[in-house]
Amino acid sequence: MQAFFIYLLQVNIALALFYLLYAVAFKRDTFFWLRRLFLLSVILFSMLYPFFAVPALAEVLPFSFSRGEEVRSEVLIGDVGWEVFGDEEVVASRSIPWANVLVTLYWTVTAAFILRFLIQLFSVYRVWKRSERRLLLDNVVYRPAKEVTPFSFFNWIFIDTDAYSEQELQQILLHENTHVKQWHSIDVVITELLCLFFWWNPFTWLLKREVIMNLEYLADNHVLHEGIDSREYQYHLLRLTYHESAVPIANNFNVSQLKQRIMMMNKTKSPALRVAKYLLALPLLFLFVLANSVYAGQDESVYLSEVEPMNEEAVALLQTNDEVMIAAQELRIVQESNVSLETNVSQEPGEPVFEVVENAPEFPGGVEALMKFLSENIRYPVIMGGKTKCTISGKLVQCKTL
Repeated sequence: MQAFFIYLLQVNIALALFYLLYAVAFKRDTFFWLRRLFLLSVILFSMLYPFFAVPALAEVLPFSFSRGEEVRSEVLIGDVGWEVFGDEEVVASRSIPWANVLVTLYWTVTAAFILRFLIQLFSVYRVWKRSERRLLLDNVVYRPAKEVTPFSFFNWIFIDTDAYSEQELQQILLHENTHVKQWHSIDVVITELLCLFFWWNPFTWLLKREVIMNLEYLADNHVLHEGIDSREYQYHLLRLTYHESAVPIANNFNVSQLKQRIMMMNKTKSPALRVAKYLLALPLLFLFVLANSVYAGQDESVYLSEVEPMNEEAVALLQTNDEVMIAAQELRIVQESNVSLETNVSQEPGEPVFEVVENAPEFPGGVEALMKFLSENIRYPVIMGGKTKCTISGKLVQCKTL
């Protein structure tokens, strides 16, 4: 469970920093293809880099951390007695398992988003099922049952062919064909899946918005490169603002950020030399790999340092503790229960039969010597993660492993 939370933290820190880099350095240029590659790459990298570590990088930074304080044992001495603690008392002393609560909450909300995503996929299928198949400028399109904004999803293009002029249909078809041929729906699905599992991170939703907007920039740019008049195309977009979007998951011809699209179409092309600024992402990529490698190396070294002392000394110590506790338990049974001992020893006629031990065995030196022996020998090593505390009240000894 702890590893799961660490993974979520690593992924979302990377997503946040990559988005900030994009917003500061790349958002205002016109390298749409390069921006698409950058956005997809950083999303996939953020989700995968926690699983990879380069051992050679673990020694680059002199970084270390402590796993916790040394565990000590404490035994309080008193008269002999024993009490066994049941599970009920241990359970009563436990605090609320917040980690389990958070995990349950996370997966509950995630399940709701997954259900929403499946409903959106089904809505696309339902629109396709109810649409009429038509041929438009040598392209297969689907006319929806009701008037909605033209959109595409993978190879399906949905256009109400009766609602637009021939010139408008040509522009719409160019736009949607760009989405289809460049597989823009893959980007949309990836960002949707990202939001399903990292819904609590606002930078995830910001990245999704930028990915979708960049896809629209790509489609708009292709339409203008085909010779469509820029001003006419922009007026056409404005006339579509009142239309309803069919499904949020699809590539819609008209989106709510229409102002940004028009501004980007009128923007001067960025100089080619500015492509070099995308190299700024490389130091950040290296930083994340370095940090993960150092963390993985420290985690492995601390684990080995804890396991290594569990050799002869630790084993002997555990064996000594077991022997002490067994001896004390046997002494308690003999003293308190006065158990009858059956004898199989052959006897001469007339000799008395001894059914009970007259003198019960005791620890050499008496009870005080036993308590001293227990206090000096019961030690739980750090590797066991245990802290033993015994409290004595009268003839009762209460021992707990904390």
